Amino acid sequence: MHGTQSAPLVTALRAATVAAVALTAATPSTFAWAQAPAEDHAAHHPPPAGANPDAASGMSGMKAPNPTMGAGPPAAPAAASGMGGMMGDMMAPSGMGGGAGEGAAGCCGPMGPKPFYASMMDFPKLTDEARARIRPEALTRLGSGSQAVTDGQAALHRAQAANDAAAALTALRDVRDGLSLAQSGAGALRALEAGQSPEQTALAWFRHEMTLPPADRSEMAGGFRGLSWLHVLLMILLGAALTGALWLQWIRARRVGALAERLTPGAPAEPSTAEPAALPGSAPAVMSKAAEAGAPARRPWIGVLRIKAIFDETPGVKTFRLMEPNLGLFPFTFLPGQYATVTSEIDGKKVRRSYTISSSPTQRDYIELTVKREQYGLESRHLHDRVDAGDLIEVAAPAGSFFFTGQEAEGIVLIAGGVGITPMMSVLRYLTDRAYPHDIYLLYGVRTPADIIFREELAHLARRHPNVHVTTVVSQPEGTEWAGSVGFMTPEFITAAVPEIVRRRVHLCGPPAMMEAVKGVLRGMGVPDDQVKTENFAPPKGGPVLETQPPAAAVTAVVDVAVASPSAPPSAQATVTFSKSNKSGRLAPDQSVLEAAEAIGVAIDYECRVGICGRCKVPLRQGSVSMEVQDSLTEGEKRDGVILACQAKSVGDLVVDA
Repeated sequence: MHGTQSAPLVTALRAATVAAVALTAATPSTFAWAQAPAEDHAAHHPPPAGANPDAASGMSGMKAPNPTMGAGPPAAPAAASGMGGMMGDMMAPSGMGGGAGEGAAGCCGPMGPKPFYASMMDFPKLTDEARARIRPEALTRLGSGSQAVTDGQAALHRAQAANDAAAALTALRDVRDGLSLAQSGAGALRALEAGQSPEQTALAWFRHEMTLPPADRSEMAGGFRGLSWLHVLLMILLGAALTGALWLQWIRARRVGALAERLTPGAPAEPSTAEPAALPGSAPAVMSKAAEAGAPARRPWIGVLRIKAIFDETPGVKTFRLMEPNLGLFPFTFLPGQYATVTSEIDGKKVRRSYTISSSPTQRDYIELTVKREQYGLESRHLHDRVDAGDLIEVAAPAGSFFFTGQEAEGIVLIAGGVGITPMMSVLRYLTDRAYPHDIYLLYGVRTPADIIFREELAHLARRHPNVHVTTVVSQPEGTEWAGSVGFMTPEFITAAVPEIVRRRVHLCGPPAMMEAVKGVLRGMGVPDDQVKTENFAPPKGGPVLETQPPAAAVTAVVDVAVASPSAPPSAQATVTFSKSNKSGRLAPDQSVLEAAEAIGVAIDYECRVGICGRCKVPLRQGSVSMEVQDSLTEGEKRDGVILACQAKSVGDLVVDA
C-alpha cells in the first residue's frame, strides 16, 4: 500500500530532478537573454495554488534584462512569484559598495551596501572603473549561483530518496534562487561584453519588473528627441490649450481695460440722446480762488444715468438717486464735495446745470443729488415737476475742487446754510464711513426747523460717532417747537459750537449773503483767510441778463463796438472770429461762444459748462456779450474783458482770443 501511494511522488521528484539538471546544464545558454514568447507568458503568471509560499516570495527586485540590452529575461519557473527570480538576486546586497557600510548585513539597512542593480545605476557610462567594479561582482554571482544550483540538486536527490515532499520543494526553491543569481551575474557579464551602459542595463531590468514595454517596443517608437509620438502629441495639445487660455485672458484684459477707460472720469464719451432730466436747482456753485488752486485737472465722464429713486427731504427739497442704467458698475469715482453737471432738453433747448453730489464716495453703486426747487430754476423746476423714477438723464462728472478727504487737515469745521448742506453731507458721510478719527464740526443755519435737510441722519451720525458735533441754528422758529439755537452765525454762536476755531480748517457753503456775513465773522475772530474754503450756491436770478464789454484798450479805433441789448433783434450774419486759431464761424443768438468754437474745431478748455468752474475763461477782443452766469469772474477780469466761453452769447460779431 505504501509503495503504491509513493509511486506518483517518486515520479514527480524524478521529473523535478531532471528539470533541475536541465536548467543547470542550460545555464550558459540562457545568458544569451533570448526568451521565447511562451516563457515570457509564463513569467507573468502567479505561482500555482498549493505552491510553497516561501518559494513564491523571493526577494523584491527586477527580472532579467529585456532584449534591448542584447539579452532577454530568464525563464522563470511557474512557481516563482512576480517579484522573485532574478530580480530578487539583483536586489541582493552588492559587494561593490565601499566605505563604512561595506561589511554590514542586510540589503537596504542603514549601513548596508546598495543592491546590485542600484550600484549599476551609479555608472551612466561603461568606463574602466565600472568594468573593474561590476565584473568581480558578476563573476561572484555567477559562481555563487552555480554552487547554489549544485547544492540544491543534491538536496533534491536526498529529498527524493527520503520521499520528503517538503524538502524537495525547498531544494527546488534553492535551485531556482541559485539559477537566478547565476543569471544576474551572467547577464551583467554579457552587458559588459556588449559594451552596454550599466545604467541602461539596470533600467531595462526595472522596466521588465514593472511590466513596462521595452523602449524599442513602444507603440509609438521613434518619437521626437526620445519621446513617444503620443507624448509629443499630448504636449502639443496641452500647449495649444494653454496658449488659447492665455489668448482669451489677454482679450478679456483688453476688453476690461477698454471698459475701465471708458468708464473712468476723464474718458471721452458721447452724450446720450435718451430723454434727460434736470437735477437740483439749488444753484450753481462758485469756487473761491483758494479752492481752485487744488482743482483736479481731468475731463469729466459724460454719459447717461438712470434715476432709480426719489426721496422727499423737506417740502421744497428732493434727493435723486442715480445709478448705471443696467445696474452695472458705476462709471466714475469722485471726491466728497465735488459736483455733477446735468443736461436736459427743456422746451426744445438744452439746459445745463451743476449740482453737488450729496452721497458718499464710499457708495459705489450710486450717487445722490439733493435739489431745492427754485423759483427761477429752470432745471430744478423741471426735475421736481416732470421727472420720475426710471427716467434717464445725461450727466458729466465729477468736477470741482471744493472737497475734503481727511488728508488735508486733522479736523474740519463745516459751515452750511440752506441747501449748501449738500457738499458738507458728502464730506460728513465719507469721513464717518471711513472712521475718521479727528473732530468734525458741522454748523448748519436754516430759516425754519422744517428747512433742516437730513435732520434725522445728522442726529444719528452725531449719536453714533463721538467725534461728530452737529449744531443747528434757526432764524425763524416762531410757531414751532424748536428748542435749539435761534438767530444767525454770530461770533458767540460759532465760539460756543467750535473751540479754538482759529487753528482749524473751515469749509463754508451757502447763499452768497450768508457766506459774506460768515466770512466777515470768521475774519473778525482771527481765522486766517487761507484756512477758509468756500463754495457759493447762488439761486438763478430772474432779472435781465448781465452784459460784458471788452476793455476800451482792447478795441481798435476803427472798430465800432456796440453794446448788446437783450431786446436787440438777432443778426443772421453774426460771426465769431478766434484770433489765435485764425478761424471764424457763425454764431447763432442762442449759441454760446464755446459751442461755436466746438463747431469749427477750436479747442477751448472747459469743465462744468455752466459758468461755475471758470476753466473756459477767454479774452474778448471785439464785440459785446451777455452772460447768464459770471460769478466765477473777478471784478478785475470783468474790467479786462475776460468772458466765460460757455456762457457768452451775442447778437453781433465777436473777436475772441482763442
